[in-house]
Amino acid sequence: MSDNYERIGSALDRFQEAHFWIHMMENFYHDADPFRWHLNVFLKAIKEVPQIVQMELQNERGFPEWFKPHRTDLNNDELFGVLSKKRDFVVHQGMLVPNTHASLGVTEGRGMKLGLTYPVHPLEDSESAMTRYLHHASMHDDFLGVLMPDDDSMPCVRRRWQLDNHDLEVVELCSQTWLRVGKTIEKVLIWLGEESVPKLALSCRHSNQRVQYKLFDRDKLIKEYATIKGQ
Repeated sequence: MSDNYERIGSALDRFQEAHFWIHMMENFYHDADPFRWHLNVFLKAIKEVPQIVQMELQNERGFPEWFKPHRTDLNNDELFGVLSKKRDFVVHQGMLVPNTHASLGVTEGRGMKLGLTYPVHPLEDSESAMTRYLHHASMHDDFLGVLMPDDDSMPCVRRRWQLDNHDLEVVELCSQTWLRVGKTIEKVLIWLGEESVPKLALSCRHSNQRVQYKLFDRDKLIKEYATIKGQ
């Protein structure tokens, strides 16, 4: 790492921390509370990056004047602005609960083979939603064929998180904002004299298909269903 990177080392560390929280949101996509908590810390981390940059370089001649319009542009960016407001809400007002939309059914790995919109509360885990369906099926009918033997399909819950008044899915919103902040970091490094800045990338991003679908072992569901029927 060159001296230029070390001069904004704390900001870069916070930037990479924000990257880490994006992956944690992916890992806990179907666990309501952990998903929200990792979103919270991402919001805090990403907003602190330009603040730390300004603090680290405030005594560099010419930097405050140069950085001011770049920081203004970032603050006025639509995506950064949305998340910045949500961060302020989390820190100063209360509990951030994103909206969630879900479907339940079976998949062959290329979207829903058979499924219907299914009511899932934003504070409910996807596994709990599947258990509720099994309780319903025990009293009525497995109308979605979740328990029907089929080697080519798997039971699933498809879920999507969104913030109020924004169409982008939450993880995608955070990812695009991270990349936008990264562009500002690149400009700072170039201002410091760095000639070659590595291209930003969110390494090991999961596909939306993988993240949004929670797959279930049918044999385990059949056993759970039998236990419910026997109660």
